[in-house]
Amino acid sequence: MGKVLGIIGEYNPFHNGHLYHLEQSKEITGSTYTVAIMSGNFTQRGSTSLIDKWSKTEIAIQNGIDLVIELPVLYAISSAENFANGGIKILDSLKVVDYISFGAENSDINILNQFADVLYNEPKQYKIILSNELSKGISYPKARENALMLYLNDIQKYANVLSHPNNILGIEYLKALKKYKSHITPIPISRYESGYNDIGYSRKYCKCNCNS
Repeated sequence: MGKVLGIIGEYNPFHNGHLYHLEQSKEITGSTYTVAIMSGNFTQRGSTSLIDKWSKTEIAIQNGIDLVIELPVLYAISSAENFANGGIKILDSLKVVDYISFGAENSDINILNQFADVLYNEPKQYKIILSNELSKGISYPKARENALMLYLNDIQKYANVLSHPNNILGIEYLKALKKYKSHITPIPISRYESGYNDIGYSRKYCKCNCNS
């Protein structure tokens, strides 16, 4: 059996950026088969999908996905943490997936992994810093971002990583892989600006915050 690639996304709807991501992922990993964990009739933001889940599945298969598994709505409409947790849990349970590929504004896996390590292990010093930040009355996401910056102690290196939604989701994928002690290899793909119907998709990858 050849290598199997896993993708978690919404495909709402499937567009040129998704096709580029899929083709790049297959090329980089050398995968023969691709499994997509896809949200159904509702998206992560809680709104109704632009097209129904059956049509989304058909389009995905027409464009190179071999198997589509619906992400239960409990995960699909939840936070980035739960969305990622649900998708990784399903991929890992299949016991045949070798890679997971995801889009990220910062495709340096080492940097993303450093964030994931801290969030998964929650070292004592990090929790102390986080508590101090929360005591200032700022929101939890901002307090967490500040705490991570202070704990990692290199603002220049890590600046703006958590200001991009796809980086955040990618870090949650990595955290979930650690949680399930998964052997799936993560592959981040750089996201670049692209027009919705840009025929030059082979040179670009969208920044539409579409979870894949």
